[in-house]
Amino acid sequence: MDIQTMNSNDDYSMDGKSLQHNTGNNGSMRTVRVGSRSIPLYPLAIVCLGLLNAVLMLTAIVIGVYCGKVSGGSNPYQITAQALIIEVKQIQIMHTEAVKAQEEVRHTLETELGNHRQLKLQLEQVKALSDGLQVQIETLQMEKATLTADSSDILKSCGRCQSGWLLFNTSCYFHSVAQPSKSWQDSRADCIGRGADLAVIDSMEEQVNLFEYLPKRDPSVRPWWSGQVGVWIGLTDIQTEDNWVWVNNVTLQNETYWIGGEPNNHGASGSEDCAALMNRRNPKATWYDARCQDNKEWLCEMEPN
Repeated sequence: MDIQTMNSNDDYSMDGKSLQHNTGNNGSMRTVRVGSRSIPLYPLAIVCLGLLNAVLMLTAIVIGVYCGKVSGGSNPYQITAQALIIEVKQIQIMHTEAVKAQEEVRHTLETELGNHRQLKLQLEQVKALSDGLQVQIETLQMEKATLTADSSDILKSCGRCQSGWLLFNTSCYFHSVAQPSKSWQDSRADCIGRGADLAVIDSMEEQVNLFEYLPKRDPSVRPWWSGQVGVWIGLTDIQTEDNWVWVNNVTLQNETYWIGGEPNNHGASGSEDCAALMNRRNPKATWYDARCQDNKEWLCEMEPN
């Protein structure tokens, strides 16, 4: 197509066809030559613009219809987001309630801890008071036993015990301080020959009385566990080990006055089966076990006449 403009006399060639653009010097209508025909330029442009406008309107309508369908339809992502928002709100509510419950538990725990501390303090005070009362009771018992022992020393036997015997409360005692030492069996035989038996200590008062009456030993001069030191009493576990029985067939129960670490059945043969006592410093710790064949002093006990 060849396009020619009469004013400029310029010719353009396109694909072998001529397109002539005529513009008159006197304002005549411009035309476009297509082949052998001349078509006015402006009506052609208007027609083309109208067709383009129709296409654009049709495209806009299609796009509008499509967007309407999309906006009117369900969006799974939008539903998921809404569900997540609701879930987050529920979690926030649960978290708030959990925090509140935690604060209530913490407050309750602090209150209980305060009550526990107060109760513990009260128990400690009660224990301290109880310990103080126990010490006072033991002190009074010691004082009573000492006074009883002193009064016994003053009264002596009062005619109720044999010569050479001493009266304590309801018993007469013979201490073989002037006699040769004997084994536990021989000591008991001597007591039986005197109408008595080896001493049975069954009360704290009696223990304290004997502590006051019998001579005190100095452990630094001679070891207290050596063979001939101490005084035999009527207690033995010769029948059953660790089952200590008095000579009156009464089994030793709660109140005992063993020296710390005793009885230990010490020795290669493990034959410390007889009990002796030795006064040192503490009236509550004077007993120990020893070999029955060791020679010691002894203590007899009998009822007064």
